[in-house]
Amino acid sequence: MDKNKILQILFIILAIIALSDILLLGLAIYFYPGGQVYDLNSNGFTFLYNTISDLGRVYAMNGEINTISRVLYSIALTSISLFVLVYYSVIWIFFQERKATKWISWIGTVFGIIQAGWYFALIFTPEDTLHHIHIKLIYGAVPILFAAILFYDIAYFLKGDFPKLNTYSYLVVIIAAILLTITIAVTPVFGVSIGQIPRRGGHTIFIFLVSFVYGLQGIGAYLYTRKQKEIRDNAVK
Repeated sequence: MDKNKILQILFIILAIIALSDILLLGLAIYFYPGGQVYDLNSNGFTFLYNTISDLGRVYAMNGEINTISRVLYSIALTSISLFVLVYYSVIWIFFQERKATKWISWIGTVFGIIQAGWYFALIFTPEDTLHHIHIKLIYGAVPILFAAILFYDIAYFLKGDFPKLNTYSYLVVIIAAILLTITIAVTPVFGVSIGQIPRRGGHTIFIFLVSFVYGLQGIGAYLYTRKQKEIRDNAVK
């Protein structure tokens, strides 16, 4: 089996892993016992006032044990950490033709590999039992994720022949991250309860967006490797 075929299989597997993360988080939300920041006795998960971190609690905010949701959350974080680690460890090989894309991709890969370890650490730092460490990891994860995506989106644009699916899906994440940051900064002036909505609900939606876009990255990389193989096969003919 040639290198391109192996890469095609790898990228499809990575796409499936990333997209399955959406299902795992959805199931974790379904099994979350209940409780949110303004109503500790509420049932289930609310997108306005719960956050993804609540799914990883040892005990839900209503005091019930959170085993099923926590297990699903942990599997989801493990899978997305695996995606990020493998994807960024491989994708840089396509950007070595030019000095600019070479260095930009290497920097992006460094941030990506750090991001993978950062996500994995969140599994072992539940929000309720290790709150301060968890919060520091959350705040650290955001700029690392943003940096990895930004550097690779620049590399995509400079390279030119990478699928638009990769380029513009990463651009959507960049824009979404900037808008979310601005919203989190501005909305507290309208009151604490309104200020919590983008901080919690916005963060939850953003995580689902990132998982979906990672799936698109895997699909785009697969399409690129298949196209490169077809070009080489036609050149041989």
